[in-house]
Amino acid sequence: MRILVAEDNHILATILADHLAAAGHEAVPAYEGRLASIFCKNRDFDAIVIDFLMPDIYGIDVLEDLHARGRMPRPIIITGFPELLEEVSPRLAAIGADTVILKPFIFAEVDAALARIAEPDAA
Repeated sequence: MRILVAEDNHILATILADHLAAAGHEAVPAYEGRLASIFCKNRDFDAIVIDFLMPDIYGIDVLEDLHARGRMPRPIIITGFPELLEEVSPRLAAIGADTVILKPFIFAEVDAALARIAEPDAA
């Protein structure tokens, strides 16, 4: 799979992208929401692992923009703020973003989520 990792924590983004590459994926880190949006507008990705809260733009805003443009990869949202999810759950549902992983997480959780969204009936 071609996966974009959008996470403002440079260390986490790089290590997660390296982990995914070691698992045979093509993984590209993006350290800002706006950069993730630009990458997705210029290149096709199968999946995006995106932080819910980034300093420049929220992950949900990036996903909504990509969805509106027909450029949204299958999303996996990562967040350390589960209390905010209830507020945005209607927005997430409207764009089909239903995979959320809470921080701190182990990479096996991301691997499992990617395996689920890669299933033929998930598309």
